[in-house]
Amino acid sequence: MILILGGGRYGTIALRKLSGRSERVIVVDADPMCEASKYVERVTLNYEIPQKSSLLVLGDGISFLIYVLERKVIPDFVIFTVPRNVVASFLASQINTLGRRVEFDVPSMLAAAERIPDRYLVAKDMRYAVIVASYAKNHICMNGCMQPDVCPISGEKHERTMVEILRDAVKGDYVRIFESKLLDKGVGGVSGAELFEFYRNIKNIEHGTHLAVGTACKCHGIVNFMKVI
Repeated sequence: MILILGGGRYGTIALRKLSGRSERVIVVDADPMCEASKYVERVTLNYEIPQKSSLLVLGDGISFLIYVLERKVIPDFVIFTVPRNVVASFLASQINTLGRRVEFDVPSMLAAAERIPDRYLVAKDMRYAVIVASYAKNHICMNGCMQPDVCPISGEKHERTMVEILRDAVKGDYVRIFESKLLDKGVGGVSGAELFEFYRNIKNIEHGTHLAVGTACKCHGIVNFMKVI
């Protein structure tokens, strides 16, 4: 099963490119008229997991992801096409269900930023404690780039992936940088098995824990920093 969160332009690209790779492809979007609605077999208001179908579920992506994982249905890949760090929002919502909450951890974010080369540091969000890093800080990526070791735009050779750079730079009591693997031109996805393991372990996170959670591919990454209070 392939789960795509977001049915806009990029979610539709993922749907069209990956539909032949799985008997079940589910897109989640609140908009019944989203672009992806033109390319699925069914549209439903109900949270369901079809046996064989391409399906648009009208709803919230994070709540549907929780619905799936609660039932121990593990997607092959989850594709995030919404404009936020989904795994961080997912983590915060699950911690809230445990009667705890999180606050933004700006000091930990700033400490990590110091360990990332400035030429790759795109943003330091002082309000929400978020880092964005990229090999494409000063240029726009070409459409359908397959992320070779030598950037086709800048000519720079990438000695390490952005996943490796962020995993080295980010410290905390609980750190998870999920790797978004290239599935097709312009389409990356996170392992559903890794997300399920993450989901099962959230209940063990204690008060006072410093968290850093993000996703990264070979060239770009985003990390949110939080503390459980």
